[in-house]
Amino acid sequence: MDLMTPSLGLIFWQSVIFLISFIILSKFAWNPINKLLEKREKYIIDSINNAEKAKESLKKIKVKKRKILKNIEKMKNFIINEALKKKEEIEKEAKKKAKLESDLIINNIQLLIENQKKIAIEKRKNDIFNISIIISEKILNKEL
Repeated sequence: MDLMTPSLGLIFWQSVIFLISFIILSKFAWNPINKLLEKREKYIIDSINNAEKAKESLKKIKVKKRKILKNIEKMKNFIINEALKKKEEIEKEAKKKAKLESDLIINNIQLLIENQKKIAIEKRKNDIFNISIIISEKILNKEL
């Protein structure tokens, strides 16, 4: 049974060694370990706070981006509408110019046709006049 129950001296020396080890560890090891743990905890908390700030700034940037994209979309639509209006104006102006030019060409062609008609009629009149003179000469020559 002696193996199962330790002696009083053994208990005393184990207690003394435990207390000395406890004091040495508390003085030299636990304080630096606690300081390192507190420093690490502070670093982690600061990192979390910085991450939260980064999230907030990212949200603000996304909101600004959306606003900028909306403004760009409005500007794009405005520019497209202005371009369409300008296109319609240019088309109307081109149609007016084309109409005026075609009217002018038609008028010139009509005048040319009228002149050609008059010339042709005059030519036919002269031909008829010449033919009638020839016929009258022949008739007169027959009678004479």
